[in-house]
Amino acid sequence: GFVAKPMGRSKLPNPLLLPIEVGRPKIPSVDLPPPDHTYGIKSDLGGEGAGAVIGAWAEHAANAAVQPGRDFRQLNRMAISKGAGSNAQQVAQFRRTHDARLKGGHEKGTLPAHALPSSQDPNFSYGIKSGVRVSMDALMANQYQNDWVAEQGKKEDQYQMARKSIPVTHTRASLGHRYVEPVVDDRPPFKMKKFANVGARV
Repeated sequence: GFVAKPMGRSKLPNPLLLPIEVGRPKIPSVDLPPPDHTYGIKSDLGGEGAGAVIGAWAEHAANAAVQPGRDFRQLNRMAISKGAGSNAQQVAQFRRTHDARLKGGHEKGTLPAHALPSSQDPNFSYGIKSGVRVSMDALMANQYQNDWVAEQGKKEDQYQMARKSIPVTHTRASLGHRYVEPVVDDRPPFKMKKFANVGARV
């Protein structure tokens, strides 16, 4: 076959007029950067791979100097016990002179933990129990589809048998159309008067 030879880009600046080589991509119509050029933002991976990142996982360390948030629920209870919780103004004034903080994780950890069922019974499983275990041999042999096709065939046979047993009931109209002889029309075909006596021609 004919293979087009690439010509100089200066002669054909229009990309629609550039020749195409068989089995190769189209020649670019502009001067491209060198092969080692990176388009977009260059990723700085450094010398650390996925193994190094997973092996030296940095966990979050809480700042001990950070004070926990205010416990407004406890403040409201304290205000009511002191007789200063009858309206919003008294509660706001009580909060300015009293303080209560939320408990941190180290304080919550001292509470007795509830025993989990799985810790007492190793065979205990959470969630909804699975149904009947599926056989891998049946899946690989496409047994479920074959059973479905056979079941559909049985349903089709039952449908055809039931269809044959349904009797055909006629109505008066159907019986009348069945036994009445058709009426013969003896009228001559329509012709205009000026063509009534004109004979046929070949």
